Amino acid sequence: MNEQVVRTRFAPSPSGRLHIGNLRTALFNRLLARHHRGVFMLRVEDSDAARSESTATEALQSDLRWLGLTWDAGPGVDAPADWQQSRRTALYADAAERLRAADSAYYCFCSVERLAALRDRQQRAGEPPRYDGCCAGIDPRRAADRVAAGEPAVLRLRMPMDGAIEFTDQVRGEQSFPAADLDDPVIQRADGSPAFLFANALDDALMGITHVLRGEDHLSNTPRQLVLLAHLGLNAPAYGHLSLVVDEQDAPLSKRRSAPGIDDLRGRGVRPEAICNYLARLGNPAPDEALQTLDQLAEGFDVTRLSRRPARFDERQLQYWQSLAMAQAPFETLRPALQTRCIPDDQIPAFIALVQPNLQTARELNDWAVRLFDDQDVMTDAAVARAIELGPAFFKTIMTELESADTHDWKPLRARLEAATGRRGGALMKPLRQVLTGLDHGPALGAIIHLMPAAVRRMRLQRAAAAAAGAGSDA
Repeated sequence: MNEQVVRTRFAPSPSGRLHIGNLRTALFNRLLARHHRGVFMLRVEDSDAARSESTATEALQSDLRWLGLTWDAGPGVDAPADWQQSRRTALYADAAERLRAADSAYYCFCSVERLAALRDRQQRAGEPPRYDGCCAGIDPRRAADRVAAGEPAVLRLRMPMDGAIEFTDQVRGEQSFPAADLDDPVIQRADGSPAFLFANALDDALMGITHVLRGEDHLSNTPRQLVLLAHLGLNAPAYGHLSLVVDEQDAPLSKRRSAPGIDDLRGRGVRPEAICNYLARLGNPAPDEALQTLDQLAEGFDVTRLSRRPARFDERQLQYWQSLAMAQAPFETLRPALQTRCIPDDQIPAFIALVQPNLQTARELNDWAVRLFDDQDVMTDAAVARAIELGPAFFKTIMTELESADTHDWKPLRARLEAATGRRGGALMKPLRQVLTGLDHGPALGAIIHLMPAAVRRMRLQRAAAAAAGAGSDA
């Protein structure tokens, strides 16, 4: 790229919360801008009043901030008219009139019924649905008179009849669209509001956007937008079209189909750095598998490496990055999640450090706190069955040894328990872990024994011995 300041944007329509698919688009645009020390903009495309929700704009901003995807231009930085399409209607109307006056656009009076019948006829004939140019030849002055008289009409962009529209896609390379395959798109609705294709391209040019990364479902919009901007004498950004994110059935993720919402992931306790690290590698074969900051991800971001193949969303991969994020999470971000009061304050840092590698979410701290510090019965049916198999003497022996032992040093304590019980390795450790924690796996058992209050250890070993003894007497 040359020495121009790279300006990218994320331009969602406020019709719902962020989901995995459009978040990846936001992330890639921000990484591209940061990689080139450029500007990342948030723009709200709310020109379609019927689809826009008043609360969605605030929700989008909240989600992006939580993820760390702050912006350099947009809400909170610039005036609303600089980033909110609903405040720019006069600008769109002026540009549309310029196109009409130059005969680069024309009024179309075709009814909804005629267009539906046209599509049906084309589909039955095996042809792609497209406008047939029915109104393209109407005299512009006569068309203007009909509109002035109150006849409803949309405004269509006049596309070239021959040749090809070519451009270099940042992700997909050289692209060529025969002009004969492109119909004349609507740029202004009958109510005067701008169509997406029109407002989107015009804003990119007027806001100085230099690079646009967006989903491949917008690829067919690009030749039309290039023609539009050429008619207006405006510079077009460099476009790159990302592979779509698909589910396990290879169906594209969307707000309406199987796309995890960011608010859902946030509610489940998934950390923002896990989400960003996973999405940064979704369709992007980054070689570094370490958890990275956004700045580190931006430093290594290379648009030429992005895959053209569909990127399959895998919940298991997201959980992998969540595990890494939890293991490296700072203490101060985990501490607020610990709500239970059964742990003395001076032991909380040691407790969190002990269980942190085993956490999937910060909320699990509360379960671990109960398991290690509360006198609650945690024995499972499997632990009871194992206790019966071992007999009460096993647990009484361990209880006696722990009462008089120094739990600071695990190695000599383990040797002492092995000698006293005659059991080694898993034969000793597994039933002891099951009785003390109710689990088969977890943090180092020696550290658990040391951190667990002596009274809690004693109570759980007594319960195990009683369960084993009770079963023996019943027999």
